Amino acid sequence: LAQQRLLIKGGKVVNDDCSVVADVYVEDGVVQQVGPKLSPQPPDGLVVLDATGKLVIPGGIDTHTHMQFPFMGSRSKDDFYTGTKAALAGGTTMIIDFAIPQKGSSLIEAFETWKSWADPKVCCDYALHVAVTWWSNKVKEEMKSLVENKGVNSFKMFMAYKGVYMVNDEELYAAFSCCKELGAIAQVHAENGELIAQGEKKMLSVGITGPEGHEMSRSEEVEAEATQRAITIANAVNCPLYVVHVMSKSAARVVSKARREGKVVYGEPIAAGLGTDGTNYWNKDWAHAAAYVMGPPLRPDPTTPGFLMNLLA
Repeated sequence: LAQQRLLIKGGKVVNDDCSVVADVYVEDGVVQQVGPKLSPQPPDGLVVLDATGKLVIPGGIDTHTHMQFPFMGSRSKDDFYTGTKAALAGGTTMIIDFAIPQKGSSLIEAFETWKSWADPKVCCDYALHVAVTWWSNKVKEEMKSLVENKGVNSFKMFMAYKGVYMVNDEELYAAFSCCKELGAIAQVHAENGELIAQGEKKMLSVGITGPEGHEMSRSEEVEAEATQRAITIANAVNCPLYVVHVMSKSAARVVSKARREGKVVYGEPIAAGLGTDGTNYWNKDWAHAAAYVMGPPLRPDPTTPGFLMNLLA
């Protein structure tokens, strides 16, 4: 269809400002006209799709994916081919993945590695966030180079995963300051990594090793505390902040309160947090329960998805 002339007739066109019944005319993959009762000429070679009773929406952008991501001895199931093929099937036409260097490693090399995985395989548009997992003058220079030469405009810092990706408050302050200087978006995985490490030890010491121990070792307040701390640090350097995967009512309240106070902060909901809850961790079928494990975890409070959905709306 990309090389053809295409007329999508009679659907309800959904834009950011309004929804209206209209026709959409596309030529060589580019929308040329939107309006009522379009009749592009010549009629020869025009493909007409009847969209009556359907919504015609722009392709989605999934801002948070992890394709073929090597993580703690495992690798995520989808690669850049199967993941982006599935994205297109669901109407998502762009993903933003994460290039994540090990501590002490080059950010630019990580970017090039992820790019080398993606370029031969992707079925849709993609971009890359880059993670800052340690701090030095070299990291600062590489952030500048990525923004100026590679089109990167967002960096992610982890407050969780002690000893793997976690950065401390001083490093967060430096990274946020650098993002502010470069005009890049600062993103943060907001969970208190130190408390999680202690919580994990506690669970293991009492013999809790199942999926339920994941949520029990990193409760809501661990997420809310880190969210508050990240917002406070970002505000100190006047840096806009994007809090990835807000998974609890407590953390969501922190974000919405900060927004009401005029701080420039965005909370990101994810499909899992909007569509299901953490009661699944206690399912008697281990494989069922384990399939819901993610960080931060889904919350056992079953009213959480509705709460997050209302804030999203």
